[in-house]
Amino acid sequence: MSTITGKKKTSPFTIILYMVLTGMSLFTLAPFLLVLIGSLTPEVEIVRNGVSFFPKDMTFSAYTFIFEQNKDILRSYGVTIFVTIVGTALSVALTSMLAYVISLKSVKYRNHIAFFVYFTMLFQGGMIPWYILNVSYLGLKDSLLALILPMCINPFFAFLMKSYLQNLPESLRESGIIDGAGEFRIFLKIAMPISIPIIATVTLFYMLMYWNDFYLSLFFIESEHLVSLQYHLYRILSTLNYLASSSANGEGPSSSATIILPNESVRLATTILTIGPIVFVYPFIQKHFVKGITIGAVKG
Repeated sequence: MSTITGKKKTSPFTIILYMVLTGMSLFTLAPFLLVLIGSLTPEVEIVRNGVSFFPKDMTFSAYTFIFEQNKDILRSYGVTIFVTIVGTALSVALTSMLAYVISLKSVKYRNHIAFFVYFTMLFQGGMIPWYILNVSYLGLKDSLLALILPMCINPFFAFLMKSYLQNLPESLRESGIIDGAGEFRIFLKIAMPISIPIIATVTLFYMLMYWNDFYLSLFFIESEHLVSLQYHLYRILSTLNYLASSSANGEGPSSSATIILPNESVRLATTILTIGPIVFVYPFIQKHFVKGITIGAVKG
């Protein structure tokens, strides 16, 4: 008996399409590579020739400056990692429960609750009432809770989850009720397992919010051991900018010292340090992230 091996021939159009997509991927990757290479380029070369893909020399002086001159940066990393993990978990839990409630047609006052949530997207009390509420009434001052609770529920993310949950088949909830399950058990055992795409999407959004935040440290944190990574790096860049401007105005070190501050290279190095963990996390949830966004856009 003759066996037929059905191998598909790749068409020229498919080859061209793959080449175009590969080129676009490399094009989008180019800025990241430029920042990475720039962070490894000596400050003198950046000042003279700018940042390029092919520097004459490479050095880790920018990273050495950040870690040696700022001993608390590893502690700030730990604070930000803890706040990101705990804050994201708490925020996703509360946001998903809120979205589930306002997505149920059987909830009597769901429209009123949704209105109050939506109202906060349009109107806010302002920075001073927000600060007074968090400090005077909630006691969020110089603690890790001050870096978590103020961003715990985002109204936009709640409505994003609500638009996904309200399109789930009602028969699934009814089957849970017939089996004697309560609303919380239906939420945990039925609604959440089939809502992984939108949960992954909202999780990524919350992770970015907590990871990139430095305003909360600026407003609420006084102890050095509770400062977040972003605020710590912000202070490093502010100090370098001040020293550079003072040196340019003749107020800094004398010209005979010929001290060159690693201003630009440290800027690029801080960018790499801040985006690194997110870059490693994103590929694991990319599939669910894209699916959650597209389903919400088509069905919402």
